[in-house]
Amino acid sequence: MPRKLLPLTLAIAAAVALPTTANAYEIIGKQLEIYGKAHVSADFVDNDTDSELAIASNSSRLGFKGVTEINPDLNAVYQIESKIIIDEGGDSFAGRNTYVGLTGDFGQVLVGNQDTPLKNVRNAFDLFGDTVGDARNIADEANRRAKNSIQYVSPSMGGLVASAMYATSFEDWETEDGDIEDNDYSLASVALGYSIGDLAFSAGYEKADGDDEDTVDADVVAYESDAFRLAASYAFGPVSVGAMFDRYEEADAERDAWGLNTAYKFGANTLKLQYMTADDWSDTDDTGASQVSLGLDHKLSKQLTVYGVYNMLKNDDNTAAYRIKGGHDTDVYQVAAAGDDINVFSLGMVYSF
Repeated sequence: MPRKLLPLTLAIAAAVALPTTANAYEIIGKQLEIYGKAHVSADFVDNDTDSELAIASNSSRLGFKGVTEINPDLNAVYQIESKIIIDEGGDSFAGRNTYVGLTGDFGQVLVGNQDTPLKNVRNAFDLFGDTVGDARNIADEANRRAKNSIQYVSPSMGGLVASAMYATSFEDWETEDGDIEDNDYSLASVALGYSIGDLAFSAGYEKADGDDEDTVDADVVAYESDAFRLAASYAFGPVSVGAMFDRYEEADAERDAWGLNTAYKFGANTLKLQYMTADDWSDTDDTGASQVSLGLDHKLSKQLTVYGVYNMLKNDDNTAAYRIKGGHDTDVYQVAAAGDDINVFSLGMVYSF
């Protein structure tokens, strides 16, 4: 029974629990499994200053995970996941979701470096995650992977799944001298998900607190932020629709963002459309942005998907802050001046194992 909790069986659990893997190869039974994702794309980018063909690795990863029975009611679990830069090679070991913990009829308790429950609410909504149409291009704030964190994920309670996280110091801060400081920048994040039939809801709240400016290194910025996120989806036959609302507050400013999407499955194909928009920051006019993404996925096999995406991102006249994310690292995915737009056509391939 306890092993059934990893991964959680409800689809809505993706909104409040750590992401799970659809495929994994057993090395030592369930005690050691290897999994990963190789995701590359060729992106034809125009950012109003430059036009370029860019080859990108999109949040590709390699991971190891396992579960060991301690007794009939308790299991030990772990995961070590690294980002892999396929187009250029390299990256750090264990930089992605990495944790160790316990699981049983009570749920899961996990300690490590983990996506926050609030971040996973967006994961449940986004049809274009890790591509040029990623919703993070617009709803960019509070999509954190928290260091030094402990997380509790409940079992399903009649379709309801809860998750709560606390991080004692959720991010490293670098001074002008290059020293990494640990300044007790704490974070608390919670989420709830509920599914009934083809209808699913999720909601999350997150608060990050920095030390007082008088008590930290002058080179390290202290701040507080609050974030709230809602998502919902409904499927009827081959068609699904989804919506998300996101509010972020920091210092004396706040902004709202929201999105709508739909998908249609036919055969081995999925046609997708998603719209995202961010309102102005409350302290400055014309600082919002909007994005439209249109894509087609085609599954060549259970493990291999090819796709095409066209994405159009528009910055308002007083901002150059919005850009293409989704694991991309080169300058062409940014804009040079306020009000500039980015248009991208992307051809990609995703191999999961």
